[in-house]
Amino acid sequence: MERTMKTKKTLPFRKPTLRYRMGVMGITALVALAGLPVHAATTSFPNYPLLTGGNAIPPNILLILDDSGSMEDTLMRADGKNEDTTDLDDSVSHRSYVNNTLYYDPHTTYLPWRTSSVDLNARLAAADFKNAASSYTSPTSSKVDLRDSEESYFYVPKSGVSNPGTTTSNYDKYRIATSSSSNSYNGGVVQVKLATANTTTLIDTTTIASINKSSWSSCISVTNAGYDSITIATSGGSGDGDLSVYANSSCSGGTYDTSTGSSNTESVTYTGSATGISFRIYAYSKVTNITYKVTAKNSWVDQTPTSSATAPTNRSQQDELQNFANWYQYHRSRNKMAKAGASEAFGRLGKNYRVGYDTIWNRNTSGNTINTSGSAPAYPIPYATNGGLFEGTNRDNFYSRLQGTIANNGTPLKGALQRAARYFGKDDPWYVDSTKATLTCRQNYAILTTDGYWNDDSGYTKVGNADKSTNTDVDGNAPQYPDSYTDTLADVAYKYWSTDLKTGTSWPNNVLSSSADPADWQHMVTFGVSIGLQGNLDQNSPPPSPWNQDPTTGGEGPKRIDDLWHAALNSRGKFVVANNSDKFATALINALSTIDSRSASGSNIASSSTKTDTSTITFVAGFTSGSWIGDMIASPFNSGLTGVSTTPDWILSQTFGTGQANANFKNRTVLTMKGGTAALFNSGMSGASDFAARTGQADEATATDNIAYLRGDQSKEIGQTNGTLRKRAYPIGDIVDSSPAYEEDTKTVYIGANDGMLHAIDADSSHTTTRGQVLFSYVPKGIDYTAMASLSATAYDHRYFVDGQIDVISRADQGNDKNILVGALGRGGRGVFALDVTAPGSMDTGDVLWDNTTQDSTTEKDMGYVLGRVLIRKGNGGKTYAFVPNGIDSPNGSATLFVYELNANGGIAATSKIVVDSGSGNGLMSLGMADLNGDNKVDTVYGGDLKGNVWRWDFTGNTPPATAVKLFQAKDDANNPQPITGGIGVGRDSSGNIFVGFGTGRFISSSDMPGVATQTTQTLYGIKDVASTITSRDDLQERTIPYSGTTESGAEARGFENYSALPPDKQGWYIDLPVPERTISAPTIYGTAMYLSTVIPPNGSDCKSTVGSGFLNAIDLYTGTSPESGAYFGDDASLADGGGNAGGALGSIGVNGGMPTEVNVTSVLATVGTGAFSSEDGGEGNTDSHELGGQPGGTPARVNWREVVPAQ
Repeated sequence: MERTMKTKKTLPFRKPTLRYRMGVMGITALVALAGLPVHAATTSFPNYPLLTGGNAIPPNILLILDDSGSMEDTLMRADGKNEDTTDLDDSVSHRSYVNNTLYYDPHTTYLPWRTSSVDLNARLAAADFKNAASSYTSPTSSKVDLRDSEESYFYVPKSGVSNPGTTTSNYDKYRIATSSSSNSYNGGVVQVKLATANTTTLIDTTTIASINKSSWSSCISVTNAGYDSITIATSGGSGDGDLSVYANSSCSGGTYDTSTGSSNTESVTYTGSATGISFRIYAYSKVTNITYKVTAKNSWVDQTPTSSATAPTNRSQQDELQNFANWYQYHRSRNKMAKAGASEAFGRLGKNYRVGYDTIWNRNTSGNTINTSGSAPAYPIPYATNGGLFEGTNRDNFYSRLQGTIANNGTPLKGALQRAARYFGKDDPWYVDSTKATLTCRQNYAILTTDGYWNDDSGYTKVGNADKSTNTDVDGNAPQYPDSYTDTLADVAYKYWSTDLKTGTSWPNNVLSSSADPADWQHMVTFGVSIGLQGNLDQNSPPPSPWNQDPTTGGEGPKRIDDLWHAALNSRGKFVVANNSDKFATALINALSTIDSRSASGSNIASSSTKTDTSTITFVAGFTSGSWIGDMIASPFNSGLTGVSTTPDWILSQTFGTGQANANFKNRTVLTMKGGTAALFNSGMSGASDFAARTGQADEATATDNIAYLRGDQSKEIGQTNGTLRKRAYPIGDIVDSSPAYEEDTKTVYIGANDGMLHAIDADSSHTTTRGQVLFSYVPKGIDYTAMASLSATAYDHRYFVDGQIDVISRADQGNDKNILVGALGRGGRGVFALDVTAPGSMDTGDVLWDNTTQDSTTEKDMGYVLGRVLIRKGNGGKTYAFVPNGIDSPNGSATLFVYELNANGGIAATSKIVVDSGSGNGLMSLGMADLNGDNKVDTVYGGDLKGNVWRWDFTGNTPPATAVKLFQAKDDANNPQPITGGIGVGRDSSGNIFVGFGTGRFISSSDMPGVATQTTQTLYGIKDVASTITSRDDLQERTIPYSGTTESGAEARGFENYSALPPDKQGWYIDLPVPERTISAPTIYGTAMYLSTVIPPNGSDCKSTVGSGFLNAIDLYTGTSPESGAYFGDDASLADGGGNAGGALGSIGVNGGMPTEVNVTSVLATVGTGAFSSEDGGEGNTDSHELGGQPGGTPARVNWREVVPAQ
């Protein structure tokens, strides 16, 4: 809004110094003053599954920044009320972060603005406290020395004071003082303490005998030694004398203040900074025997300014000075904070987005308004440069526009939002690139940030009452929150959400939709961020329908902030009030995260996870995006053993009806561990009311009701009587990355789901009435319980909870009487847990063995998010071990193998942590194991990490080894490390040589999408375990894929090189895959063959398919070629080389309709899931099976655990 300057008297300084009027523009920054607060956890993966593929179509995002005059302000009241100023009092109201949420908080680390570089550490230069930029908008102009300046004052609540308010004595005061010359940095942050005796008499009571009528007394001067205030008081005698005080020593010029009562009792308090003041008395009637007294107050006394002076935190003096200077130069105004926050948030944004920028005044780089009535932002989506993707020049230009924004004038929010809609109604933002081909399914978002109330109609064309109750959207639905008010911001947002922005036969309605935004027509979604100002309505309460806040009456005020919330609701966006930098950071980052989630989930395409083979039953688990429900299908192979039967034994989603296996699902045993103690997960558990209750919202829930919902009770869901909670088709959450783990002893299958639980399911085919029944569930202690409680919220955005891999060791394999399960949270948290699952049908709290899962990044800094398999195996020496790769995003960024030695009861007897790479940016992702002598005990463990290293641990002894041998580092021809995120297979050739087989690649974050980053070549490898390091790929034999064609069913087919023995001077082989093909799952070694799937993620080039594709491959592990005779697949195929010469054995079969999962090999079939999961497609669950050829040999065994027998 346009800023109105207030006037006030000059403030005192502790020492005489120049007053600085510094230009400020403001907005609260997204990233706390230094980017995100230092305690904020971040992950390199999004909160939605990449397998949904929606992120392949980069959405358009337009950031609209408020550049009105009030953005210069340096004050943002904590109570949400509006007060515009750039001239702060020396008071706890203005110069404490408690009451002014923009002000310096020593508990926050402030950093310079991020640059456009993708390097998270690339920032502008650190500020200099002796020469800091005081401009409200620029970090480079109007320099000021902060030493001994009032601008360096700040107040911090005293230790132990929880509600300091505006009481000065509740605070400690600090400033930057000039230190002694011996101090090399020539300055220090010192505490300014309250004086013990804070009143000083400057002139004691003195009498003036007489002043004639209409005359002045003589001028009396007073020296101001930097006092906070000086009070002159008169009294006594007779007559009527008025007191005048001057801000100089000579009673000249205008008065500072006067006191004109009807007697001689007068008083004036001076609070300015003049070194000398004066006063005199004017007699309206003759005055006799009047007395005066001058006193001063000095509330604060300096410490000695030395380098050891007390600072408000544990920082050194140098660091505290740097922190304050960075805040002052880069964060002190709303504008600067906004730039800091937006720079941080968009710096964390991946490349697969198209980002534009505008200000509410549509200003260009020179600060001049372009055309507020136009149809283009100041910086449109740069589609002609690299397709508009947020990288390179496009990223640089966005940052340049953002960080160069100025501020003045009023607040034309309606025109700014309408201009964005007019822009999205043009063809330009739909263009793919300079060819001007269009993608009609692209999503469009406007993020509107403002610190004030709309008060200017510049650029706005009236839309009327667009959200009145009789209007409808394209699908014929009425507004959710109609009103009777005309030409509001909410009207603008609704009009351009509910209206098809692009019509005609060439513009089909195929925009990716979701339950959060059901519109499939071309439209605009608005996110609103109010910077500091509160509306009348509580955003934690249900929004009124019809809307009851009229922003068109009463002028500028809180109802117009409510209007911004209404605008977000009308367009299926979100709204937040951000009254400090942390909240502004969260607001913008959450908006971008929501866009991520909607982009990924919008197509409502289901995707399959990996499968486990039980020799007779195949389990296929998966999810449906948007509704975020999970399912599992258990099917035998068909009678001809040519594939998975279309008649399943059971489908989990179909077992919840009356009389079905899970009819009593809500009453099953649900266990957890809270506070280190195992407990039943119910409303009586410790802390339930703290995390489970949600009040003051339309979908509010008591702790009891919410816990019941999480346990599976659907009686309070929307559609039920008085139901308000998110509706589920059935109460199983999405199963994304967790793979089914079947345990033969009890015929139970285990799976992790993102409803916060591990589920144990009866998989005994002979149990005709209970198969498919969930026997028990477990909620690991390390999940985010508060986030889990949001599962019942109608506006739920996808989160990960129990998303990791599971392994079970049977009592037979252990040689004792217990079946032990070990599971990981995957993307849901750090670490692993263990359960005694000997009797899954009768579990109790004693069966929770241990739980080392956590959200805390400080507990174990080498433990990350364990995305690979966790394995539990018998070791030599009779001990049972759980093997855990540390995964991605550990605080230390290391590659580490955790080995938990278990005692006879399954508890942890000892923990070994073997760090193989202590550098940053790494993580051990996958494991493979070998039993070399057939005694069912682990002899060798292999692992692959994010830097392409293959590690070998020798477990032939009775204790875990202290170190590992590095066998090889996978690198492409350009020397780029190739990440190993799938598993590792192990086999022994006929000569006794151990071979390790694997593929490289990753599909974890948005930057792993094709077209998003510069894609590097990924490779298939087979290397010998020579017990020492293979130095480079030059020591390996290069192999190729020379043959291509089709199978008899029309699938794409490829053939590897014809059989050729490995040259004796080579230590293995490699095959480079076409970009962007890669491997993200474990291989299966079967005889001489290595079966593994490769995936090709969706590339965002069209709106037809967003699920990707890939290949099912089989290759000789020991040569990198086709088998010596025949083929590994039984399909007929027509293959030819690049010259058209027929030949080659079928070794690679294309999989369409989704990216293939890990290969499941049985004696006759190789089967993958295709990524397009649906229980409605019959028992197959979208699987792709192929008969094996005549060459495999050997016998199948469990993935990642096999006796390594010679190939035949």
